[in-house]
Amino acid sequence: MIFLCLSRKRLSYWLIGLALLLILSSCTSLRTVKGNPVKTPLPATGTPFVDLPGVRRFVDTWNNIHLFQSFDYRIYDPAAVASHYDFVWGAQLDHVKAIRSGNPNIFLTYYIPFHRDNGTFSNRDAQHDLTYWKAVHPDWVLYKCDRVTPAYEFGDLNMPLDFANPALVSWQIQMYAQPAGENGYDGIAADNLSMKNFYQACGIYINGKWVQRYTGQPDDPQWRSDIIGWLARMQRALHGLQHPLALIPNFALGGLSPTDPAVQAVLNYSDGVLDEDGFTDSTRGDLTDDNWVQRVQLMESVQAQHKPYYLVNQFQVSSIGREQVQWALASYLMGKEHTAALFISRFQEYGGDTRYAEYNAQIGSPRGGMYQWQHVYWRDYSNGLSLVNPSATNTYTVTLKGGSRYVDLYGNLIGQAITMPPHSGLMLLSA
Repeated sequence: MIFLCLSRKRLSYWLIGLALLLILSSCTSLRTVKGNPVKTPLPATGTPFVDLPGVRRFVDTWNNIHLFQSFDYRIYDPAAVASHYDFVWGAQLDHVKAIRSGNPNIFLTYYIPFHRDNGTFSNRDAQHDLTYWKAVHPDWVLYKCDRVTPAYEFGDLNMPLDFANPALVSWQIQMYAQPAGENGYDGIAADNLSMKNFYQACGIYINGKWVQRYTGQPDDPQWRSDIIGWLARMQRALHGLQHPLALIPNFALGGLSPTDPAVQAVLNYSDGVLDEDGFTDSTRGDLTDDNWVQRVQLMESVQAQHKPYYLVNQFQVSSIGREQVQWALASYLMGKEHTAALFISRFQEYGGDTRYAEYNAQIGSPRGGMYQWQHVYWRDYSNGLSLVNPSATNTYTVTLKGGSRYVDLYGNLIGQAITMPPHSGLMLLSA
């Protein structure tokens, strides 16, 4: 691969050029109009899949609502529920055959943190401490700037490893990817890939000598460059296996714009994206205003590259109600095209079969792209309508198009005027 042969300086120029080309060729522009809405036509047919020889095709999500499962460790009859899902992020090894029997087309991934020790393929608890790693691969341990403390993430003690070292990918392939391919998985789910160095990683020891690689600060260009390098090496290795696998990271923008060259380079070296932040910013608060618009555009740009976008929406509430479900669903429908699926839960409540009645709504397929009208965002479907007011502060009352009759997801007939509070969404069905 050209990537592996370039010097760091030439690599930066090459990545920037590649990213700009991707932006020009694949990003979808949002049309904002006043008065009558202008619809952007979308193709109902085409080839909405990455061409990965030997890898299972992603499910086409063009019609209605599509779901995926974030882990499955609290599902006790996986075969019985598999038909409801297109994809499992981190399927249990002992569930693979049962899930496949219930849904032959489902896409299954094996979970790894992208740069931390995760035990063995069949036993994730078989992790090793610092003493072990200093004895076996002392040059792999990633430390903070005090040169003593490993750059542990989330308070976990599974060892953070130097992902800039190409030898780490070789080890990950041998330890996790090869057995995953041999045991019926379709891809690798690489977790916690963030464009910010949130846990103060700083350097490594090589032959006993300290080598500082990062500043220890969250915003670090070298960190971002090394993320891209790991993705490029891992994707190439996964595609080259006897049983090729897709690479689908849990990717956090880290405050960068979706059009940033580094973000576009990450997307280029990924075969799909899990967005754990979603439209609820990982429970930090609903995305609003331009941030909401940019997230829809990111969904569009990933799918324009024929790659899947798996959208997680988490809520910090005791129970998820209609307002939360409709916010997540209406936002998802704005950016859903041929390869986007949805997951809704309370904060970190993963692993179980949690389905809401609203998922069954037969809204059909998109009639065009998202557009802005009467201050809110609309998207027309063959059997309904999605509406979102992403404003953080403003309430708007909008008037439905003359002659159109809709019911909400609960069977209530909707009048011509609808009041939409700040950061609210509605999914309506044709009456």
